[in-house]
Amino acid sequence: RFNIINDKIEEIKAKYVDNSEDGLIQAGEGAVDLLERLKNNPEVGYPLYGKLINAVHRGARLKKFYLRSAATGVGKTRSMIADACSIACDTLYNEETQSWEPNGTREPTQFITTEQEEDEVQTMMIAFISGVNESHILENAYLEGEWERVNKAAVILSKTPLYIKKLPDFSLQDIENTIKFGIRQYGIRYVFMDYIHSSMKILSEISSKARVKGLREDNILFMISVRLKDICNQYGVFIMSATQLNASYITAQTYDQNLLRGAKAIADKIDCGMIMLQVDQDDIEALKPIVDEMGIDMPDVKISVYKNRRGRYKDILLWCKSDRGTCRIDPLFVTRYNYELVEMQDFKI
Repeated sequence: RFNIINDKIEEIKAKYVDNSEDGLIQAGEGAVDLLERLKNNPEVGYPLYGKLINAVHRGARLKKFYLRSAATGVGKTRSMIADACSIACDTLYNEETQSWEPNGTREPTQFITTEQEEDEVQTMMIAFISGVNESHILENAYLEGEWERVNKAAVILSKTPLYIKKLPDFSLQDIENTIKFGIRQYGIRYVFMDYIHSSMKILSEISSKARVKGLREDNILFMISVRLKDICNQYGVFIMSATQLNASYITAQTYDQNLLRGAKAIADKIDCGMIMLQVDQDDIEALKPIVDEMGIDMPDVKISVYKNRRGRYKDILLWCKSDRGTCRIDPLFVTRYNYELVEMQDFKI
């Protein structure tokens, strides 16, 4: 009799106090429906800019958080602007064919800048859309036909659902409010946050809420990444951000979360982790046989993919040719960290 009563109490406690039933399902529940759903709607997102890259992560998938870090000056902001424009703009200038070409649909996109002024972001966007070097725009030094192209790019930009928000000194609440406003007001589904870093405002906010003084930078950066991932899941949006690298990237042979400045724990919550670096002399010597055989230019940027949830490609390097003036970084081929060539077909979404 005692056992019967005790079991009943435990059942009530588990159901109403411990909430132990939350999230617990039988492993096969809904499995057939899941397969049917994936058959009709494969696990892919809107394509990001560049060849091969979408074969790695299958595009900008909703509810996912991507992190693409880089050393100073390599182009993390410019590459993010390229992705934001590629998603939001339905027309881009193709420098190879020297013509304007359709570029899918116009998807509501938000670009959050933490350092640049709005007009600095705008000139980079116009440079990307038009394929005209940003320096020509800033210096009024247009080559033949470029003035017409940047004007058309400005018109295209004015018609895109692409919105810029400047957040130089932000808190966790500021980030969430900005994204929520974009979702509510403009139907935002794709969010690009220039890069994650600590600030006086966020330090004050977290210290006040946690009632703890002297929080380290790694604690703060980890909390930002956790909140960004929570926002992805809660509001069903895609988020990409970036971080700076620590000094060890200069001598590193493996390019993973240990190179992230401030806290490698930032990578715990991300769905795809990438690091952009400049090609060094050792790379050039190792890649020369591959480049000669393929008959292509030597890459000047490498992108390491060190984390890739639900993806088969990991611990690889995408070797790219970059044009920072137009914010275009194009992958050419893929290798492992030891320069062994990886066969990869471009993935058309």
